[in-house]
Amino acid sequence: MTSSLLTTTALTKKYKKFTLGPIDFKVETGTAIAIVGANGSGKSTFFRLLMNLIQPNSGSVHVFNHIFGENEAEIKKQIGYAGELLEPFGHLTIRELASFVSFWYPNWDPKYFRYLIKRYQIDESKKYAKCSKGMKKKVEFILSLTHHPNLLILDEPSAGVDIISQKKMKEDLIQFMESGNRSLILATHSIDEVKSICDWITVFHEGEIIQAFDKDEIFEKWGRIWVSQVTDKIREHPNVIEVSSTPLQIVTNDLRKLENDLKNEHIQITHVQKLTLEEGLEYLIGKELTAKAD
Repeated sequence: MTSSLLTTTALTKKYKKFTLGPIDFKVETGTAIAIVGANGSGKSTFFRLLMNLIQPNSGSVHVFNHIFGENEAEIKKQIGYAGELLEPFGHLTIRELASFVSFWYPNWDPKYFRYLIKRYQIDESKKYAKCSKGMKKKVEFILSLTHHPNLLILDEPSAGVDIISQKKMKEDLIQFMESGNRSLILATHSIDEVKSICDWITVFHEGEIIQAFDKDEIFEKWGRIWVSQVTDKIREHPNVIEVSSTPLQIVTNDLRKLENDLKNEHIQITHVQKLTLEEGLEYLIGKELTAKAD
């Protein structure tokens, strides 16, 4: 039996000025995947497709070995989702909103809900529409967790949230993943969340997945090499990401291979340094993600 909780095959959504896909994507049991990319790269559209909130032009989504569209009600009982879906219910208080949402989840845990409400200092009597952006994010996060889902799909849950609550969210997500049989898909602009929570990183760019890799791959393989010279052959090397001068150095996504090829070219290596996760992601998607690491 497959261990995949969620699989998309050639998933495509077309708009007048933007196309997402085709996206092939898989989430294995017990894994946490960070979805990263610049604003407008298609992350939120992808999440809405995963939740069947919008319909694809082509392709499919299988969740828990079922086609989502054919078993939607049952499948969603096992998913927690946070992605700005609650605005139409702004006239409800947080207490009323929770009561409404709980109706759809047989595993709704009132005791856990009370714990989270207290933990995040939520005023249940306040109308959702009157909450700040950060407070709305916290309410969404709480509602996504309270029925103990097997799969969490979170679209930038900590955006606009105060620093203390960001720390608590990180702790709660780490705890969520501790059992080893749950999975998480997390769109984020936070390096700290990627570092602390996620196992895999998927990079979106202009509606496509351009990279998908184990987080540890950056620590193990990416690096910067200071050299005495750079030949045309090395500049065109498939594992050379960037060449810069003063001092002359190369950024690579495969340190061992490039070091061997430099030696074969009789190029002197003066210093080698592995990249941090922030630096690796910066080369993959630009500085927008790392600038928001706090």
